[in-house]
Amino acid sequence: MCEFVDDGASIFPLTLLQSCMVDSWVEWAEDYKPFSMRPFGDRQVWIGYDPAETGDCSGMVVVAPPLVPGGKFRILERHQFRGMDFAAQAAFIKSVCDRYWVTYIGIDVTGLGSGVAQLVRQFFPAVTTFSYSPEVKTRLVLKAYDVIHKGRLEFDAGWTDMAQSLMAIRKTVTAGGRQYTYTAGRNDNTGHADLAWALFHALHHEPLEGQTTANTGRMEIY
Repeated sequence: MCEFVDDGASIFPLTLLQSCMVDSWVEWAEDYKPFSMRPFGDRQVWIGYDPAETGDCSGMVVVAPPLVPGGKFRILERHQFRGMDFAAQAAFIKSVCDRYWVTYIGIDVTGLGSGVAQLVRQFFPAVTTFSYSPEVKTRLVLKAYDVIHKGRLEFDAGWTDMAQSLMAIRKTVTAGGRQYTYTAGRNDNTGHADLAWALFHALHHEPLEGQTTANTGRMEIY
């Protein structure tokens, strides 16, 4: 249970995340029907994917962006994959694209994610890729912190795995001791915080300063 996780050094402590937790069956009932063929109708969603490291899970989230600038993001779905090959993971992402109007997919290609990204690009050519560095990680975490700190994120209160994954994110220094970076305390429950990183990839599609008429383009992150 997330209340027993040590979050003393976390960027996203439980006290910060509690405001994100909602009863999605009640709060989202008007426009989200999870068991229908088109769960979110004709509304757009964004997908974030984080690949597995050795022995870990891959993570994927489906995020509903806000309808208005400064509005709330909602995590409609989260999934973890263990032991699935590239093709199976890409096929699952394709199945999500078949059920939702997906306008953005963000994938980390630093390691094993490159194989999944190549397959996803076949049916979603505009996929955005991230090659991790301390600078890229900092941008991802700062954007997520800005969203969460401003009360702009919602996910189901029963998703303790989502909360645990976010709580696992820590600020550390690189091996050379010259830069700050962000890592996750690794354990059986959170892995390498794949759900958190997947969420960060999705949220990054909104610029740090928020949505404006002047910043609607896509870019590859290296």
